[in-house]
Amino acid sequence: MGLDIRVMTLEAKERSGFAHRAVAAVGLVGLGLAWAVLLVPCMLWLGITHLGRLLQPLVRRPA
Repeated sequence: MGLDIRVMTLEAKERSGFAHRAVAAVGLVGLGLAWAVLLVPCMLWLGITHLGRLLQPLVRRPA
């Protein structure tokens, strides 16, 4: 059993750095889409509910 230590070349480091940045960007885009999928229906529901409560006194006729 031996310890094999390899030193990365500058080109390998640059490729690795680019790959990590690309994966991080894709991850951030995915996270943003997940939040949008979660938040947009909630925002629509809250907006429609709020609008309904605002318009409710206008729809009711006084007795």
